[in-house]
Order: sequence, then C-alpha cells, then structure tokens
Amino acid sequence: MLALILPAQLLTISGIAGGASQPHIVEFFRTGHIVWFNLVTLLVSLFSLPFAVKFGEIYGKRRVMLILAAVGIVGDVISALAPSFMVLLLGRAIAGFYGPIVALVPACIRDCFPAKRVAMAYGVVMGSVGVVILVSPVVVGDLIDSFGWRGAMWLLTGLTVVAIGMLAIMPETPRRGRFGSEFDWAGGFLLGIGVTLMAYGGGNIYSLGWGASRTVWPLLVGLLALAAFVPVELTTASPIVDLRMLARRPVAVVIVTAAFVQFAFIISPLIFSFLAQYPRIPLVSDGFGWTATHYALVGIPAGAATVAAAVVTGALLKHVGPRPLWLIGAALLVIGLLLFGQYHRDTAQVVVSSVVVGLAGGIVMTCGTAMVVSVVTAEEQATVNGIAYMALQVIGGFGYQVLFTVLAAHQVVMQGVPFYRDAGYADAYRLLAGIAGAGLLAALLLPRIRRPSDALVN
Repeated sequence: MLALILPAQLLTISGIAGGASQPHIVEFFRTGHIVWFNLVTLLVSLFSLPFAVKFGEIYGKRRVMLILAAVGIVGDVISALAPSFMVLLLGRAIAGFYGPIVALVPACIRDCFPAKRVAMAYGVVMGSVGVVILVSPVVVGDLIDSFGWRGAMWLLTGLTVVAIGMLAIMPETPRRGRFGSEFDWAGGFLLGIGVTLMAYGGGNIYSLGWGASRTVWPLLVGLLALAAFVPVELTTASPIVDLRMLARRPVAVVIVTAAFVQFAFIISPLIFSFLAQYPRIPLVSDGFGWTATHYALVGIPAGAATVAAAVVTGALLKHVGPRPLWLIGAALLVIGLLLFGQYHRDTAQVVVSSVVVGLAGGIVMTCGTAMVVSVVTAEEQATVNGIAYMALQVIGGFGYQVLFTVLAAHQVVMQGVPFYRDAGYADAYRLLAGIAGAGLLAALLLPRIRRPSDALVN
C-alpha cells in the first residue's frame, strides 16, 4: 500500500511542478505556445493507455508500471536539460508514459489486497493526493526560486527513481490473459489513434482556430477512428475495452461526471499560477508578481482544506454511499470557482476562494474512485478505471485549449511573451465553474450507489 502512494501521485506531482514552472518557461523561451507543454504529455498518455491496461492484465501490472516509469525518467531528463522549447516538448511527450500508471494503480490495489482491506487501501493511496497538494507546491516553489524551472524538472526525475524503487518491492499482480492471436491490436490502435487525434485537433483550437485544417482534419479522422472502434470491439472475442459496460447507466454517468468535475478542480491551480507569478504591468499584465515560493505558501490553507475534506469524506464513505457526498463536493466546487472568478484581487480573497475550492476538491477526488468501485465488479475495475482516466484526459485536452483561448481574448503580447488581463482570469474561472456545473448536472442522473465496502463484499 505504501509502495503505491508515490507511483499513484507521479502525474499529480508532475502537474503541480509543470503548472508552477509554466510562467517561467514562457519567459525563458519567449514562447506563445506554452499550451503544448501539457498537451504533448496528454497525447502520448492517451495513445499508450489502452495498451498499458491490457498488457497489465497479461504480464502483470507491477511490471508494466515499472517499464512506464523507467521510460518516463528519460522524458524528465530531456526536459531538465532542454536547450530549446521544442526539445522540452519532446521530453514532456516521453514523460506522457507516466499517465497509464494512474489508471493501473486502483486495479493493482484490488489485486493485491483481501476484500476487507481494499477500501482502506484505496483511501490511503488515492487520498494521499491531499498531502501531495499540500507539500509539493512549497518544495517546487523553493526549487524554482533557487534553480529556475529546471529545478522542478530534476525533482520529477528524482521522485520517479524513488517510485521505481518502491514498485520493485511490491509483489506482482495476477495475470488474467496471455499474449497471442486473440490480442485486440485493431481495437487498441483505433482507440489510441482516435482519442490522440481528437486531443491533437483540440490542441490546435487555441493557436489556429476551429476552421484551420490542422484542427478540422485531426478531429474528423479521430471521430472516424472512434466510430470504427465500436463495431470492432463489439465483434472481437477479446476486446481491449468492453463497450457493453458503458451501456449501463451508472457506469456511463460516473465516467462523465468524474471527467468534468475532476478536470475543473485539477486545472484550476494552473490559472492561479499565472495570476500569482505573472508581473503587474499597467495596461499589460494584471498578475501579482509573486515568487514561486510565495505562491506556494499562499496555497497552504487550500491544501490543508483538501487534506481535511479527503479524510472526513473517507470516513463518511464507510456509512453512506458516494453519490450524496459527490453532489455536495461538485456543488461546492462550482461555488468556489465562481467565488474565485469574482474575488481574486488580493491575498485575503484568494485564500478564502481557494479554501472553498480545496474543500470541494478533497471531496470529489476521494469520491471518484469510490464511485467506480461501487458500480462495477472487481474484474471490470481495471478496464473502467482506464476508460475513466481516458475520458478525464480527453475532456481535459479540449478544456485546456478552450481555457487558454478564453485567456487569450484578454492578452497583451510583449517581446514574444503573452500577458493576461484581469478579465481573462475572471472568465477562465467562470468557464471552469461551467464545466464543473455540467458534471454536477450529469451526477443528478446517478441512481443510488452502494457503499464501496458493500460493493467489494458482493
């Protein structure tokens, strides 16, 4: 259980380090294409996900996670040493192999623990995100202030080495298949190519617009690949994804609501990192001009609120189903993001608004895995976790681009560096509130969900 904590949070730490680094990377390389910093990671993660999940069932999840982490280290080193923005993007693309680890961890827990201990292990491993959110920004901020953005990239390298060491002491998970002629190569490639092209096309919306050929053609080909994927999966003997599960309303609704709500929470600190660390220049930039360390320290109350909410939510899940808690968390997130959009002009306003968002985040991040566990069987958990992660990343890919498009509507470019006005930040938070609101509306369609412990016993 302890060995899985750091591997489970590698992507979260990467997001925190990348989010705090982005304003500094923009200034260092003088680029207006920082949106690709996260997008290239997403593209590789999406393409590799279906294969990682299936190979995990065939060869063992521990072995696959070790390989993914080892490849990710190469990307971290390239990123830390990058002499140009294009080389940095190459490193970030290779680091995208971290992504599937997050989808494999919950299924790994289910394989390694007896039924009566699974709920506790889920709570510890997945709930550790609160501690990560509390501690990581301070460490990352100090490294950036002392060594620049490369310090954050080296931190990721070191943590991945530690994660590999932790995974190495774990037992291997049971193998539930074999590699052979029945392996669904066609389905894997259609799914990987489809979601990757959709995310790539969405990534060009910000820089090129909806009508550009590099936006339209990837979206169309991606849709065609996904359309072809459906009949292939419904007719193959060993589908890489059993689409019949998505025909069940609880499964489909859980995946949709989790994708929208969790994306809104996960991405909100990115907007704040630009607001906090960009300089205040009259008529050009409405940032606070804080150091990375000061930005992290101001975020401590929100991180503490996330940890507290996660602990309380985990305790409540032993007595009530996740649906009412999820509805409370999603509604609180919408309120918090709207507050942030309206009140973010000094430290006191930021602390109050971010604490509300942090409380909501602790609830929804803790409930997310519990809802998946409660609507599927143990054998289906690896597949559904993979689908849920993929849905989150696809929604995230589009949402991320639209978010920067909203910011760009109120930007001023000086010496190749885009700066943002206050109206852009306010609109970005309102957009995130709308995304979370869409997830909240979807959650209203959820039927009564069993408690996770009941689901595991059954």
